Amino acid sequence: MRRIMVIGAVLVTATFVAACADKAPSGEATATSAETAPLTFDSARVLSAVSNVGAAPILALAPDGRYATAWVSAPDGGTDGRLYVQVSRDVPGLATDVVQHELRDALGPIEPHGEAPPKLAWSARADGGLTLGALYVVGKLVPGKRFPASALRFVRSDDRGNSWSSAVTVTDDTTQGLDADFGSHNFHALYAAPNGTFHVAWLDGRAGKSAVYTTHSTDGGRTWARNVRVVPVGAPLTEACPCCRTAITADADGHVYLAWRAVIPDTSAPAPAPSPAAAPGGHQMHGGSGPTIRDIVVSRSDDGGTTWGAPQRVHADNWVFDGCPHAGPSLALDSAGTLHAAWWTGKAGAAGVFYTQSRDRAQSFSAAVPLGVASASQPAHVQLAVRGRTVFATWDDGTKRVPSVVLRTSHDGGATFAEAVAVSEAGKAASFPVLVAAQDARAITIAWSEQSADAAASAAKARPNMKDPKAVMPLPSVGNTRVMVRHARTGGTATVAQSASDAFTPLQVGDSIPSYSAAVISDDGASSMNVAQPGAITLINVWATWCTSCREEMADLQALHEQYKARGVRVVGVSVDQGNPEKVLRFARGERLSFAVAHDPAGTIQQQFGIVGVPETILVDQSGRVRAKVSGNVHGQLPALRAVIDSLLIRTSGAQ
Repeated sequence: MRRIMVIGAVLVTATFVAACADKAPSGEATATSAETAPLTFDSARVLSAVSNVGAAPILALAPDGRYATAWVSAPDGGTDGRLYVQVSRDVPGLATDVVQHELRDALGPIEPHGEAPPKLAWSARADGGLTLGALYVVGKLVPGKRFPASALRFVRSDDRGNSWSSAVTVTDDTTQGLDADFGSHNFHALYAAPNGTFHVAWLDGRAGKSAVYTTHSTDGGRTWARNVRVVPVGAPLTEACPCCRTAITADADGHVYLAWRAVIPDTSAPAPAPSPAAAPGGHQMHGGSGPTIRDIVVSRSDDGGTTWGAPQRVHADNWVFDGCPHAGPSLALDSAGTLHAAWWTGKAGAAGVFYTQSRDRAQSFSAAVPLGVASASQPAHVQLAVRGRTVFATWDDGTKRVPSVVLRTSHDGGATFAEAVAVSEAGKAASFPVLVAAQDARAITIAWSEQSADAAASAAKARPNMKDPKAVMPLPSVGNTRVMVRHARTGGTATVAQSASDAFTPLQVGDSIPSYSAAVISDDGASSMNVAQPGAITLINVWATWCTSCREEMADLQALHEQYKARGVRVVGVSVDQGNPEKVLRFARGERLSFAVAHDPAGTIQQQFGIVGVPETILVDQSGRVRAKVSGNVHGQLPALRAVIDSLLIRTSGAQ
């Protein structure tokens, strides 16, 4: 059954958490031999086959065993995003009794953002029925505004997906000059508490700097409470990392838990010194006007989300990074009240996915357990599901050059985890996995977005002709990705993930950069260019329009360009914005940037150069060797950066 509905929608991102609470008896149950047996996966299936392409999947399992599945698709993989929702009795990809809808929003296209995907949750009603809620984001370009505005929207079905309500906006602010519903609202989370309350969290820019806001609904999503800023202005940890998803969960007693990546001043750290491993004249630097730590914190509400306590760090990673990693946390509660948390950190030497838990309602957390850690890792997106004493953790392994989806399972409440099991096919670029687990922990379902490594590389070369008015796409496109799904049951022999030789390895000072070309965009169209040209000193800045730190440092990059262009130093900004380059070009015009601006929508430079997050700036000498790196905003490292450039120029003039 397929139906098309036009609804009102808003841009929303929610971290997946199991939609229904455990109903096991109180106390810690002992896992049976069946529950601890290895999982055997069936073959992977293309869940998005009915819509040709798809991205940003989400899953939710109802207490009555029904599955809800959703993803975003668009005609020809373009920008006209629609939400595809399936409800079935059997597991996704195998069911024959599927109720399917294509939901459109009257406000605009639904965004296929992997870090801010649509969210689903089943809520129990007083009449014994179930309400299926969906939260998502709608974006639009506003004349005269540099960045798209976003709306956070909610729709519901009270009849197991057969019909859907009109969309409502869950935020209660508007930004001056925008229509109602729109502002800066994204990277959202949705959870249905055991008492039927829907809880929503998101990142909000209404006051300037990014902050975490929440709201809730006690009537199945028909109306929403006033928005609450979790950390007041002026309080410690009031600022949130502006591009990492939030996570939320709740118990039956009114306790609500919320996690996000906080911006934490690193007042104890001295100014960064040159790296001991740096080549002569080379420096490894941290950016920003002052060092900031980007660690995960959790806040608790004891009154159903009306007020919130002070946030607590789940672990002191002390990852200093003034930029946007695009990787938020995951939370889950078990039937005994233990709070489980998992996250990714990019800290050099101990980068990757970690797990911890709290048994005292988020007042303290146990020692961090490394699930997938190496000396370096690109951002990974971990998701948890907990059933009794069994903890499932899945993520896209960022320690590999081409990420793949893996799974680790604990049968002793998170004390120990079995080896990682491969879920996605080797050689495929798999990302943003989500999962649900059966109540007895004997079956799980995992879905993810995927494309071939070759397709990802080809997408970087498929540059639209900007002289063609039809190529002007203001919002990200779905592209050629597809949604995959696999189901597993206990029993049989599990396939252990093999260690791959293609480890993710960031460029270090002294390394030679790989050959890399990108399309430089301008009002005259796009032309391919070798970013680092032999014989020239090149400052390469990797950035994106959605990154606050990137936007803030553009004036400094322009100043460097003007200072050194006459001496042959090149400044090249490589945007990794997805979709059409028009918004990148529009930003460059607005900032009056005169240095070269290139567009890499597939993020090829991030894989080839081993870039953890944006912004990152790399200074390359005439031989193609890295002489300095700045992770984060360059502003605080301008004197040191200029000193390295000057030393290279002196050597050049002296050799002539």
